[in-house]
Amino acid sequence: MNKMTSSLSEMSLGDYRSFPISYKVEVKHGYIYVLKDSVYPGYVKLGMSRNLQRRYKDYNAHKPYNTAEFIAISDPFEDAIRVEKKILEALIKRVQPIGAKKEWFEAKHEGLIREVIEEAEAHFHSYIPAGDIYANDE
Repeated sequence: MNKMTSSLSEMSLGDYRSFPISYKVEVKHGYIYVLKDSVYPGYVKLGMSRNLQRRYKDYNAHKPYNTAEFIAISDPFEDAIRVEKKILEALIKRVQPIGAKKEWFEAKHEGLIREVIEEAEAHFHSYIPAGDIYANDE
């Protein structure tokens, strides 16, 4: 970029031609969790999060008090998005999920859900986060 300007009003789109277009980088690492919520007794939710502390806070944000708790948290995965999809595919072949997003299951299947997560931990690449399990990285 050769042209220098003294004010924003003198700048034009042409001044930015040499700047590369920035792309959003998708961060894929994260954890698979199983959550139970006292508002929905008899059911558990399987999910994925890069930041478990924030996920817990967001899940409970619109409630007068916290009703949910994590009952299982996987080892961290390098590509948790893919792993969650594979776990859900494996579970749906064996048990009927509840709800449109197919993330909720009857609590009686908690053992099976844990088994499938353990199989995934043995099969997929793990990720070593900087800091503890509740690291604040996106």
